Amino acid sequence: MKIAYAGERGAFAELAALEYFGKKCQYTAVSDFAMVFESVVDGSCDFGVIPIENSLAGSIHQNYDLLLESDTKIVGEILLKVGHHLIANKNVKHKDLRSVFSHPQALAQCKNYLRKHKELQIVPFSNTAAAVKKIKDEKIADAAAIASMQAAIDFNMDILESNIEDHNSNITRFLIISAREDNPRTDVKNVKTSIVFSTKNIPGALFKCLAVFALRDINLYKIESRPTHGQGFQYLFYLDLEGDMRLDSVRNAIGHLQELTVLYRFLGSYEIGKLVEPSYNRR
Repeated sequence: MKIAYAGERGAFAELAALEYFGKKCQYTAVSDFAMVFESVVDGSCDFGVIPIENSLAGSIHQNYDLLLESDTKIVGEILLKVGHHLIANKNVKHKDLRSVFSHPQALAQCKNYLRKHKELQIVPFSNTAAAVKKIKDEKIADAAAIASMQAAIDFNMDILESNIEDHNSNITRFLIISAREDNPRTDVKNVKTSIVFSTKNIPGALFKCLAVFALRDINLYKIESRPTHGQGFQYLFYLDLEGDMRLDSVRNAIGHLQELTVLYRFLGSYEIGKLVEPSYNRR
């Protein structure tokens, strides 16, 4: 079984994938989030693992857009405890640093630390582990990367400071995507469903859409709005709700919702993810 994730070895997405699928699968690092979706859709990988939101920095908007644009389904999720570390080449000291590289989400999760170190130029990069690889490959002696402990281990780098995130309760939610909805669930309990819809731009439209769930005592976990591309200030609404699509209450609510919307798409029903701490190993 092949699993795609964005970045390099030691990326948080790889750690999430290892915790979800185990060590016996084949893991494929690709350049970016769009390539994760493409690898799943074209069949070169069976599943993809993508971050969708973080407890400190919020949503990864690009991946919400890709969920709608691609022919994939959400078949699972996992919540990963994230620790950020300041990583540099061997023998580099903190006083030598002039810049710090990392993914914008990681930089946002460490903003308090970076605010205290204004002497460091912030350099956004495509991926946390890819930032470590760049500093390693180019032997940069005046820069560090913010990334996982596993990235430091994999690239044989030094950790100058540990756990520099703003809060120790730093959690990233990852989705498991597949081109097929082959996700056998033996129980309809402990399941959430994700959908996306848009409404007419009239008073009360969104209220009426959300009321179909309140009328049936269906809990809503999250609602995220995204602009509809090419249609001015029109919006799509991504919704995570409690329950399995196989439940009559959920199916009836969705049927009612479709009468009120101009666009609707089912993204998946899947088991609610567990919170895990990644394990770090030399490999």
